[in-house]
Amino acid sequence: MADPLPVVDKEAPGVASNGGQAAVRGAGFLRNVPVLAGLPDELLERLAGQVVELHVRAGDWIMREGESADSLFIVQSGRVEVIDEGPPEALIRILRRGDVMGELALLRQGTRSASVRARRDAELLELGRAEFEALIQEAPSFALGLTRAMGAQLAASRMPVVAATPPRTIAVVGLDEAAPASEVAEQLADALAIHGTVARLSAGELATIDQAERDVNRVVLRCDSVPDEPWTELCVREAHLVVAVSSGSPAAAWRERATALQGCELLILGPRVAADVIEELQPREVQVIADRAERGAAMMALARRLAGRSLGLVLSGGGARALAHLGVVEELRAAGLRFDRVGGVSLGSLVAAATAADFTTEGMYESFGRAFVESSPSNDFVPPAYSLIRGSKARRLLANAFGERRIEELPLRFFCLSCDLIGRDAVLHRAGPIVDAVYPSLAIPGVFPPVATADGQLLVDGGVLDNLPVATMARKGEGPVIAVDVTGRIGQFRRAERPGLARLSRPIRRALTGHDAEIPHLGETIVRSVTVGSSDTVAAARLHADLVITPQVEGIGLMDWKALPRVAELGRRAAREALAAHPDLPSRLAI
Repeated sequence: MADPLPVVDKEAPGVASNGGQAAVRGAGFLRNVPVLAGLPDELLERLAGQVVELHVRAGDWIMREGESADSLFIVQSGRVEVIDEGPPEALIRILRRGDVMGELALLRQGTRSASVRARRDAELLELGRAEFEALIQEAPSFALGLTRAMGAQLAASRMPVVAATPPRTIAVVGLDEAAPASEVAEQLADALAIHGTVARLSAGELATIDQAERDVNRVVLRCDSVPDEPWTELCVREAHLVVAVSSGSPAAAWRERATALQGCELLILGPRVAADVIEELQPREVQVIADRAERGAAMMALARRLAGRSLGLVLSGGGARALAHLGVVEELRAAGLRFDRVGGVSLGSLVAAATAADFTTEGMYESFGRAFVESSPSNDFVPPAYSLIRGSKARRLLANAFGERRIEELPLRFFCLSCDLIGRDAVLHRAGPIVDAVYPSLAIPGVFPPVATADGQLLVDGGVLDNLPVATMARKGEGPVIAVDVTGRIGQFRRAERPGLARLSRPIRRALTGHDAEIPHLGETIVRSVTVGSSDTVAAARLHADLVITPQVEGIGLMDWKALPRVAELGRRAAREALAAHPDLPSRLAI
């Protein structure tokens, strides 16, 4: 656990108190808190005078696991996250207006069992132990409401959040004067209206956010570009998701408040975005839309994602067998399926990147044929001090395919995974140069040299940890997901798979290995080991997919690049069989 901090310090930077009065919300707000429902008005008014109002900046800790408990908190506005600090850190749940935290430790007269941190700027009401115990004694309805709330928490247990629900309230905020936030808000609201009813709220309108959330499916809040304007502050606190719009250079005032925007959807309506802006805001997605003519299609795709109606495609690793993804993508496109999100790992990340870059089917076959059939990405051998191959040919083929393009400039949202050997965890690539993301994702340890980064990471093939990252895509709840899994069974080693050293005569094999059994060469052995190591995560990942396509590729060698025509046909066949087994699939998923 991280170094302990005190429970919200009312004198600490970023935290302010109103001196013991919650007059702004008062009994009117408390009446709508579920655990206080049913309390008489006189008791609510007394309680309003006992709670302390706190203002907490995004990123500040409210309580830490292991601390002694002397109060509970009610979320008055904003978002806070309940966290198991690990390691690794895991999100348990997110709390919003009206939710209560810290009550269990008060009842047990013990210590905090989890940590809580402000996800957005938040306003809290703090109730001390003495007032809490008096309330339990005087109001049986409060004790009943508290029991129900804790029962719901126990039902959720301490399992980390797996999938989010689509955001209902969306704030569109301009980060600089040149950003057309109002125009984006209108376009987004129009696009969301295809998927349900939408309310559009601006500063000064009579309708409240609470009422709008009850009346319609989604609420779009239009905000000014000034961060400390009251309406903007309210919207950023209350929205389920912030869509931050910039021309490329956010104003200094917003960069100073970057923590309040973390986890936003960042739209850059300009030629590019600086890497330090992405680092400061830590958006969940970032998209650069340089051409004004492309904004309409981008807003439609964003609306599909926010409405949970976008189609995602996840491609597994599997060495040369992952070339089957080309055939699957070809057939799914021909069936009329439209993808908004694509992700992958290992060689699957390369096919996913080409799909996200909107390569034509013919262009994909031409590029992969040139790189894998006419040549080979894995024959620039070096003395095995760090790896079997140098990896320069693989990086060169990536550079030829994608040049200097960046992930945020792609028409589809894209991610890939690598594994950090230092931190022993997965690294998610959602922004930056495509080459710098895909290369470490397919850098099979032992075959390719690890990729050392400037911040001390040592990256290798993400399939080491997760060879079918469906959960990564499904976590945001943006729509159905099709997974293509070429992991399969490793299969028996066959003579047709044995290139290079495996063709050596029996006496030479005996001299090199101590026996004359037919075994794979070193490269394939390493690839097989990586695939075996993530077999459990693949089985679990399949549960998150709406459809799993499994090409029968067991007869393809894991390093047999020249089998591309044959393995692509296996992918086409598997996709056709899946479409035939689900004839309504195109109509259900072509959304």
